[in-house]
Amino acid sequence: MEKNLQTLNQEKKLAVWAERISACRNSGQGVKSWCRENHICEATFYKWQRKVFELVQTQQVHFTEITPQPQPGGNIAVTVRVAGAEAEIYSGADAQTVELVLRVLQSC
Repeated sequence: MEKNLQTLNQEKKLAVWAERISACRNSGQGVKSWCRENHICEATFYKWQRKVFELVQTQQVHFTEITPQPQPGGNIAVTVRVAGAEAEIYSGADAQTVELVLRVLQSC
C-alpha cells in the first residue's frame, strides 16, 4: 500500500511538472523570464525537465485494443475527447473498462 501511494504521488508530481514545462514552452517566453514571472527557480525548472525527459525516454509505448461490448439497451453516457482521440462510454460500462479507456486517452 505504501509503495502504491509513493508511486501515485510521484506520478502526480511528474504530471504537474510536465504541465509547467509545457506552459513554459507554449508561452513564447524564454525559460528565464517565464520562471521569473511564475516565481519558479530556473534550476528547479531544469531539474523537472530532466526528470520528465528521463521518464519519457525510459517508457515503452503500449497499445491497447478495446472492443466495445454494447449492452442491451445501453446508451452512450459520455463521449470523451482528448488530443484528437475519442471514446464513447456506454451507460452500464464496468469500472475497469472506464478506467482503462480513460488511462489510454490520458496517454494521448
